[in-house]
Amino acid sequence: MRFLSKPKIEQQQHLPESPEIDRGPIHELSIALDNLDMERIKFILNQLSNTYHRKTRIPASLGISRSGFHKMLSSNGNPEFMTILRLLNLLDIKLQAEPRQ
Repeated sequence: MRFLSKPKIEQQQHLPESPEIDRGPIHELSIALDNLDMERIKFILNQLSNTYHRKTRIPASLGISRSGFHKMLSSNGNPEFMTILRLLNLLDIKLQAEPRQ
């Protein structure tokens, strides 16, 4: 499978210099994921990425170029699911599945 060839993000690749994540955007991201609103998901991920002091390290940690990273989260971007999962992991955000009620 293609996604298995991508480098795995190890724990030490998380951005330790980053400030505490604001829970507001995390809640908004959860709603956007539930509504399958890809434009909102990309917008929120871009906002969260911009809050990190070492944001310039994010593209390299994901194994993509800086311009590729910005294009991925733009309105014309079409990020792969695995890349989104890796970005969430890098930002130390847990994606959790649960049954709908």
